[in-house]
Amino acid sequence: MNELIQSQRDYFQAGHTRSLSERKKNLRKLHNLLLENEKLLADAIYKDFRKPFQVTVENELSLPYGEINIAIRRLNRWNRSRWRLTNLSNFPARSRTVLVPFGVTLVIGPWNYPYMLTLIPAISALAAGNTVVLKPSEITSNSSAAMAEIINSNFPRELLYVQEGGVKETTELLKQKFDKIFFTGSTQVGRIVMKAAAEQLIPVILELGGKNPVIVMPDCNLKRTAQRIAWGKLHNNGNACVSPDHLYVHEDIKDALVEEIKKYIHKIAGPDPRQCPVLPRMVNERNFDRVLSLIDPAKVVMGGRSDRSELYIEPTIMDGVTLEDKVMQEEVFGPLLPVLTYNNLEDLLKTMKSNPSPLALYIFTSDIRKARKIMREIPSGGGMINEVVLHFVNMNTPFGGIGESGMGNYHGKLGFEAFSHHKTVMIKPVWFELFLKHPPYRKIYLRLYRSVLGRSFRNFWR
Repeated sequence: MNELIQSQRDYFQAGHTRSLSERKKNLRKLHNLLLENEKLLADAIYKDFRKPFQVTVENELSLPYGEINIAIRRLNRWNRSRWRLTNLSNFPARSRTVLVPFGVTLVIGPWNYPYMLTLIPAISALAAGNTVVLKPSEITSNSSAAMAEIINSNFPRELLYVQEGGVKETTELLKQKFDKIFFTGSTQVGRIVMKAAAEQLIPVILELGGKNPVIVMPDCNLKRTAQRIAWGKLHNNGNACVSPDHLYVHEDIKDALVEEIKKYIHKIAGPDPRQCPVLPRMVNERNFDRVLSLIDPAKVVMGGRSDRSELYIEPTIMDGVTLEDKVMQEEVFGPLLPVLTYNNLEDLLKTMKSNPSPLALYIFTSDIRKARKIMREIPSGGGMINEVVLHFVNMNTPFGGIGESGMGNYHGKLGFEAFSHHKTVMIKPVWFELFLKHPPYRKIYLRLYRSVLGRSFRNFWR
């Protein structure tokens, strides 16, 4: 580990990552490697949890492709220095900010999207001119091995390297002196990462989870609401950090909505969900047992069947759920949808404000003004009105959590900036010297400071 990190630091300090043309070259190379090895990557992820080829391309690789293409097209624009206002105290100086890479970075990826959520931050780090150590999740060992095979045999380890392994290797990595750490995973592990980083004052970006609530109001479009909730819940079998976790449905439409959701789940999963080609399995026995333990058979109104030998859990709806139920004490992260009922929106919002901030908040209503007001009142990493999940795929907007759901943002330009230090450079001529800054200090100086030097003006010396 020490030799790996030192080799990357030497490579960075030698200036090999500074050139924009070299960064673009590396991004194109990564794009082509992923494209050429799609089958290898898809076969590996199928072994991990039976995610089919088309779903792998759509969910795992399409966004990294897009992220690379955007970075290559816009890198010159993103990297431009920018003139800034200069205050009167620094007259007649000029101020500008330049974006410079941090140096050696660590990206720790999760198991639920082993390619997408590991590669996208790595792409941002490379575009910003950093070197990268990738640490995929050991839970999806086949996917981890496929990434290591493709990347480590085609990139110099001084620039980009996949470090496989489990807790032991991750612990050792966190002892190293990185210049930035990006972690995607659970809140519990996020605390461990942040604690290790704090000991060496390493800045971190944490993309964590959260129980993403869905508020369904009585004036919603019932059929479209049910359709989108069903799709969002079954997307990647519920194993998504932005997946709708539970529903708060107005009592007047609850029964009708549940029936509509059932219909759309049947359309997606078919009469026998076990045979559905687009639904992956649970990733391992531990996660299978955890999700199964959240199911209360007395409240199941659809699904509930399982097969541990195949790590299969049928898409399940639980009705009549309360905040005291076990399923409401932790993030579901599986094909299980709890339904809670409300009759007074203000009381519901008070309850939600007392809960930890989710990564995403979803609202279904025809009253967009009211929905926007709720979005402003309820803290969340992001959210959607009359849709779920898809705000994540907009590479032109920042994505990130708040509170226990994470810190920091990335995607597109925001990802580039997240892996760049915003460095202020001030240029000052020598033909003028401000007499106020030199002793002896006189009383009139204080009056001048208060009346004049606190003001700013647009620098016309550019």
